[in-house]
Amino acid sequence: MPAYATLRASISPLFMWRTIMVQRGRPAKILTPSDLDALLDSLQKIPFLKKNQQHALQLLQQQDRNFDEKQLAVLKIADRQNTQYQQRKLLIEQIKLKEKNQQTLLENEIEILGLLRLELDQDVFFRLDRALESYQKLEKAALDNRIRLENEHRREVLRKTGKTLSEAQRKRNIENQRKYELGGAVLAAFKQLDIDISQTTPDQIKNMIVNYKKFVDKVKNTKIFNEVKQYQNNYFKREKLFVDVIQGLATWSKAEKSLHTIEIEKHKDKYS
Repeated sequence: MPAYATLRASISPLFMWRTIMVQRGRPAKILTPSDLDALLDSLQKIPFLKKNQQHALQLLQQQDRNFDEKQLAVLKIADRQNTQYQQRKLLIEQIKLKEKNQQTLLENEIEILGLLRLELDQDVFFRLDRALESYQKLEKAALDNRIRLENEHRREVLRKTGKTLSEAQRKRNIENQRKYELGGAVLAAFKQLDIDISQTTPDQIKNMIVNYKKFVDKVKNTKIFNEVKQYQNNYFKREKLFVDVIQGLATWSKAEKSLHTIEIEKHKDKYS
């Protein structure tokens, strides 16, 4: 059976390979149960597996999925390898389309097409994988170089024409710089509070800040807090005194029931 026919059977050409390349600097992926099931399904469909993929397949076929750190590392590598495999299958579709449209083929594209026409065995499979990996790297390098040249050309045009930024553009630049600085301040604040927000969305962070401010305002409008202010002017000491007063009130009781419990029972139905 030709190598192309086997590989093509499981191709889902939803996106071009450039749109699904893994970007550097992303947080480490957390494999969910559905991710592990999808990985198992994909590994079972690959004709020939690398050693790490074989190990991952054995782990995924176990009933017990309480993996330790070493086993999780194997699975994460296998997940990345699977992503690369899917990307390279999409590359095959691109190259086949170029051939069909009678576009000029590069030397490495001709090599890949030649391997696809061979009978698929382990040697051909991994030769094809290496050829696709090399082609993928060259394509990315060419894309990066094209972007660099376009940016250089744009800067050169601006330099020669003496084009200056408009007032609106300058204002946008200032606003963007301000947003960048505020974002850094928010990140620093959460880090100082030892709160992990790596998986938190911007909207969730915004809501955390807004809700906290609303709660603090309600506390500061209480009779107890306003009376505390009369005894302590220092901001930080006033907060500590307020907490001490609240904790102290919790030690008082009436008819063998603490005062704070009485108050909770009095008001709790309003928020049921």
